[in-house]
Amino acid sequence: MFLFTTPSSPPESPPPQARALPGTPASGPVVQAIRDGATASGVGFDYLLATARRESALDPAAKAGTSSATGLFQFIEQTWLGVMKNAGPRLGLQAQADAITRQSDGTYTVPDAGQRQAILDLRRDPKISATLAGALTQQNADALTGALGREPTAGDLYAAHVLGAKGAAALISTARAFPERAAALDLPEAAGANRALFYDRAGRPRSAAELYASLSAAAQGAAATDLTGLRQDGAAAPQAVSAYASTATAFGGTSDLRSLFQTDQRGAASDAAARLWQARNSAAPVQHAAPTYFPRSDAEPPPRVAVAEPAVTGAITGAVTGATAGPAATPPGAALLNPPLPPRRPAELAAAASMSGSRTSLFAPRSGR
Repeated sequence: MFLFTTPSSPPESPPPQARALPGTPASGPVVQAIRDGATASGVGFDYLLATARRESALDPAAKAGTSSATGLFQFIEQTWLGVMKNAGPRLGLQAQADAITRQSDGTYTVPDAGQRQAILDLRRDPKISATLAGALTQQNADALTGALGREPTAGDLYAAHVLGAKGAAALISTARAFPERAAALDLPEAAGANRALFYDRAGRPRSAAELYASLSAAAQGAAATDLTGLRQDGAAAPQAVSAYASTATAFGGTSDLRSLFQTDQRGAASDAAARLWQARNSAAPVQHAAPTYFPRSDAEPPPRVAVAEPAVTGAITGAVTGATAGPAATPPGAALLNPPLPPRRPAELAAAASMSGSRTSLFAPRSGR
């Protein structure tokens, strides 16, 4: 076999499979129950799956140690009873909804203790829990739309799932108006039940902006960061980076600066630069109102950086006293290092020198000129 023998056609790659969240099985009874609950409630499956994974790691029997939160979506007792009472009838849970009574203070209760426990135990049923989680999401979406005046994002909805619709609206409002304010100040009860959310490992209280960013990132399955707009595949680089890259590669298409001593002939850096130089070469010579003395050249002088005009000394002023015509001479810059020799003496200054008598001119003829 020769070294460069063309190989046979590569084997066909298997069709891509549906992508699941990291650490989440693509199928299983719990995932299917969440899918059924999403269908029954009309809420997106991806959102419910990500929320269940975040809340309980897909464990239907998960139980919080700091509150009554239980099940896939960590419903506390009052939230579960309230959603069951309001959404149960249209979700096929009429009997359970009828057993729940709403009291005058807004809380929910079940007179029969055994029936109450049976209703609360339904939090461990993956399908019912997912169905009621979808119903709660719909309720929160309606409440947040009215409070925020816009359609809520996934981060808003997850904040409402953790803090309630009112708590989420308060957090979002504080994060917008007072981002550095500690979130626990406005939500002390939620902070007591979710200390890990409201405080970092050192015990420092998280600000409203930090907490909202953390909840929003959790809803998207990403780490909390202010750089969520950046993409790792390079398909959509940030505008500032793209602008810098285009500037660096304008000359020759490389990232290095173009050498001052390169002699290869290359095109203009851009169409605008080409038009600029074409107009410069085709334009008529500029007629100066007076001759320019420094630098003196018959060719078009190269562009130069504008510098401050040096102050005129008394000696130069004396040298041109009495001159009635011609421009004032420009003295050599005192701050220049190794300046070039001055040009030959202009005729105007020679006439001025002869009229001034014995005064000495700075532009007296040098030997050999």
